[in-house]
Amino acid sequence: MLKLPEDGVALQRLRRLSVSAQDCVETLAARPDPNHHPVLWGHLERCHHALTSEMGIGLPASGYKGFPALSLESGPVGMHLYVWLYLSVLPDVRRFHVSRDIADETSWVTLSDLGRGMQEHRAIHGTSGIGRFGQWCPPLRFRGTEYSLGRLAYDRGRGELPNGDTGQLLTIHIPSGDPLTTDSCESSFRQALDFFERHFPDEPVAAFVCHSWLLDPQLGEYLPADSNIMRFQRRFELGPLNPSAVHDFCDTDVLEYVFGKAIDESKRADDLLDSLPQDTTMRRAFTTHLRSGRHWHARTGWISFGRVVGSTG
Repeated sequence: MLKLPEDGVALQRLRRLSVSAQDCVETLAARPDPNHHPVLWGHLERCHHALTSEMGIGLPASGYKGFPALSLESGPVGMHLYVWLYLSVLPDVRRFHVSRDIADETSWVTLSDLGRGMQEHRAIHGTSGIGRFGQWCPPLRFRGTEYSLGRLAYDRGRGELPNGDTGQLLTIHIPSGDPLTTDSCESSFRQALDFFERHFPDEPVAAFVCHSWLLDPQLGEYLPADSNIMRFQRRFELGPLNPSAVHDFCDTDVLEYVFGKAIDESKRADDLLDSLPQDTTMRRAFTTHLRSGRHWHARTGWISFGRVVGSTG
């Protein structure tokens, strides 16, 4: 049953999750209430049930949708609804981490990504909370599926291998932030090899998989072969672009990641591109590519579990 923590406990949890002082204040002021916000409360209850009923379960082979972004019209309560969701399930996921003998440091680093997410939300959307973000990674972190291990994060779960078989996979997530250097990736992969063999020995991993626009080979037209991103790409066996996905663009994802801003849908495409800074190779590549009438695509690549470290090409 959903029960939100009292303000004093909520504040302690927010601080432990690296939420800024300003975001703490605004979160406490946007407490959802079943009587005053019945529609939002109903959504909160459904999300809470999903997290608690799936606690500790990895990604299913059938896929995972996460929780939808909420409209600005839902107000401060809507913008902070998912924050309250994660505050309410924090004790549950901490118990699961303890049951798997996961170190407190790894546990809190993983869960404290909430604070970074709220900072990004404020920078991109100009408001406190995380409601304008579709919720994919945060729910996985708060149900014991995703873990931050150095520069990268990893989701446990089953999925389809390149040969068509179904097996245990670790899905690589690439948070924004520090450069994607070879050394930082090497370190993260080594941590993952040790972490999942130690804490989830009942889930022998067949391969690592990554689905990201950072694996789009078109980047090679703009970036040097020895750049961090191209070296990262060469680790993977790239799957084909599904013909049905040819018109499935991820330009918005690239824009948010590279420029740290949301699309202003009131602007024409040319005006939007004219407004973007051109101060890095990646930013120039993004703009040049779209001006040519082309688009960015998320691609899927695999690495067999045994050859993760040292395969930079």
